[in-house]
Amino acid sequence: MKINWRKLMTTLAIPAAIAAGVYAYEPPAELIEYRTEAEQGDTIWSLCARVASDYDNMQELVYRTMQENHISDPGELQPGQLIVIHVRRMV
Repeated sequence: MKINWRKLMTTLAIPAAIAAGVYAYEPPAELIEYRTEAEQGDTIWSLCARVASDYDNMQELVYRTMQENHISDPGELQPGQLIVIHVRRMV
């Protein structure tokens, strides 16, 4: 009996690829919203550091906070400005 190796490999590769994709899938983390008011001398980094969890990457958190609050120049943060920060829920 001759084995069709191409057909056999295709038959095995598809379920293996699906299983690898399911195993590698990480559902999006649940985020908690914090609202804080900037004070004199605050930076986006310092505001994010106050509420960040151990599961947050500070660079990503600062970038995401700037994007969500439409801040193009972090040097223009004004006292009294409301900043919304979304951090990962600690498990």
